[in-house]
Amino acid sequence: MELKNIAILGPGGNVGNAIITELLKDKPRFTITGITRPTSSYTPPPTITHRTVDYTSFSSLQAAFENQDAVVNCITGGATHYEPSKLIIDAAVAAGVKLFFANEFVGEITREAFRRLPEAFVGGKCRIREYLEGLGREGKMGWTSLNGGPFFDMWLMKGPAGFDIPNRHARIYGSGNQPLHWTPLPTMGLAAGNMLHNPDPILNRPILLDPITPSSTVTQNTLLRTLEKLLDTTFTVSHVDVDKIHRNALIVLEKWKQGGEREEEKAQMGKAMKGLGACNQFYEGDDEGHAEELKRTVQNELVGVETIHLEDAVRDALERYGKDCPVVEGMFNVEACEV
Repeated sequence: MELKNIAILGPGGNVGNAIITELLKDKPRFTITGITRPTSSYTPPPTITHRTVDYTSFSSLQAAFENQDAVVNCITGGATHYEPSKLIIDAAVAAGVKLFFANEFVGEITREAFRRLPEAFVGGKCRIREYLEGLGREGKMGWTSLNGGPFFDMWLMKGPAGFDIPNRHARIYGSGNQPLHWTPLPTMGLAAGNMLHNPDPILNRPILLDPITPSSTVTQNTLLRTLEKLLDTTFTVSHVDVDKIHRNALIVLEKWKQGGEREEEKAQMGKAMKGLGACNQFYEGDDEGHAEELKRTVQNELVGVETIHLEDAVRDALERYGKDCPVVEGMFNVEACEV
């Protein structure tokens, strides 16, 4: 399969921009179209085409996808739910698109810890994967996806990893020894670009990345030691009861499921989802055997991704964001729900 015309949905977001940056390194190879809603403030680079579409209109989407070889879905928010996503996919099929690149990226959606989360909060990525698998088996359209865990650099610098770097403070969840399998955003862009360059090996399958080594020892504690070494300082440390966050979030989640998803409980569920998002990385009791399965399925080499040492990954993040990059408080201070 040869791909020439590439449509990027959500070109102004973190992932869309990273993929476009990578594809533009081989500009003669690809013709890139960034597709946004009419209300978007996106300003494209001068070397790519920009089209606006109504994401709720099948005909508008189909027209935008005509003559496109691949559609790379990088949109977030409400458009990740099942019906909006399926509409986009069906329009791509109708337009004769060869390859649909699903918007999975930051989570390994086959994990039970992810699959239990309500679609109302995380979107319909699991069901969309199943739908794409069916299209692939029927020969209607090829598909692929890229799963690399949270973006290493963004999580480290913006707070979700538990570090307030400007104030030299760390929040360590539990023991701090849970292995972390994260991928820097530029590496995600590189992998996606290589997948579009050579789609045959990745056709009709998900690709899993784990590029930071030694992967079995990337933890909050090793991150803390690395930060202290590179910054030549000592962090203050507070310890977070991740077991309580996990336990209480599951209680709220079960009440939500039993109560018919009542409107008045959405705020509490939002806090529970934030807690489960942290627990999916730091809680040590979930997904027994996940690490061994990960080792068997990682495909770094297949998509041209070289491993990077933890210290180099941390140094790159510090250089890219700056040592005074402020945290997002709502992502840094994750606490247990009240039950």
